[in-house]
Amino acid sequence: MSASIALALTLSPDNPSNTAVLDPDGKALYTAHTEHGKATITHVQNADGKILASLEWRDVLPDKVTLGSKSPVSIRDWLHTSVVPFYLKDDVTFKDDTGHNYKWRGNAPGRTLELFSEDDDFKEPMARFVKSRVDRASGTTTPATLALTDRAVQIRDTVVISFLFLEKTRRTNETASQSRADVLSTPVMSALTGSDYNVRNGGVGV
Repeated sequence: MSASIALALTLSPDNPSNTAVLDPDGKALYTAHTEHGKATITHVQNADGKILASLEWRDVLPDKVTLGSKSPVSIRDWLHTSVVPFYLKDDVTFKDDTGHNYKWRGNAPGRTLELFSEDDDFKEPMARFVKSRVDRASGTTTPATLALTDRAVQIRDTVVISFLFLEKTRRTNETASQSRADVLSTPVMSALTGSDYNVRNGGVGV
């Protein structure tokens, strides 16, 4: 980001559905916790323990989101995805309480989320997620972070909530895409039996 980072939040662990969102001093500003009962619901709380938002997971229909004391709605009624034109399908837009427009980009398998604002015609990111990564040489892990500019800090609750819920959906889709790719790249007999098969001498052998 060309704009300076005003606040770097750490996700511990790197799991948007069950994580503590920490400030640079290690204080938990937010927590995300998922309960598995009759329904699977992720709650996001602030440092005072107040539930700011909840996300009800659904298998077929879009997830349902509850923001504060508002009634539950489809997440697509809050975080709007574009189908047409095709090149905007990875963009997700929403408005804050004052009516300002924002856009998350990178909502696709293998990509990284970045948040933009209409204030500068969506040119420079005001928030950016950096995935956790492991240094194979040393075995050390660099934690996942969500970097915020001053503009993002002004609507920090909305930025964090929208990020956590959107990243959850993005990872779910990423896993599904990888599973489909694995199936498509697996020989038929391997997919049926769970074993690795190779064609040998005109026949099938393990």
